[in-house]
Amino acid sequence: MDRPRMAELVNHALKEPKFKDKELAKPFKYGAPFAAIYRSWLHKTGLAEMGLPLVLTEMGKMVFDNDPTLESDTTKWFLYHELVTDPERAEAWHYFALEFLPKHSTFTKDELLDGLADKLSPHSMQHFSPGSKLNQQIARKIIQVYTESDGFGDLKMIAKDGETFKRLSPKVLGPWKTSAALEKAYR
Repeated sequence: MDRPRMAELVNHALKEPKFKDKELAKPFKYGAPFAAIYRSWLHKTGLAEMGLPLVLTEMGKMVFDNDPTLESDTTKWFLYHELVTDPERAEAWHYFALEFLPKHSTFTKDELLDGLADKLSPHSMQHFSPGSKLNQQIARKIIQVYTESDGFGDLKMIAKDGETFKRLSPKVLGPWKTSAALEKAYR
């Protein structure tokens, strides 16, 4: 997840609502899969409906009206809550935030991989069994998003400590259930 790219893609898609993924990805110098991935992130984080043309959710409109660059802490916490709340929309993220992390004050990447395999392998042993490349990609992305500033790193939820990761106790904002509550948080 890269919030600056998400914001740029939304702004581009709203200016050109008839564009398909190939045209949406062109300013980034990538192909159609790039735009499809970022549209998926926009959906997982509650900003947009899935599909084309890109349509913002009610809460997504509120976010972009108040923070079109997706940089404020209110926006980051909104995106975080939306990403981890719905297991149907983002199961691995839901698992990490609400099942794995509360049970681990510290953890290694291997412990996260084991947890992901246990959680996801019932869906497909071929894709999510222990040692699968897909689980490795998911774990890498989770760690990246939680630690890097273009994701949620600035929220200080986990910190890298050598080969381990430590769960931190940040001041949490939200979650917001209505656009009125979210709008109030931006003031």
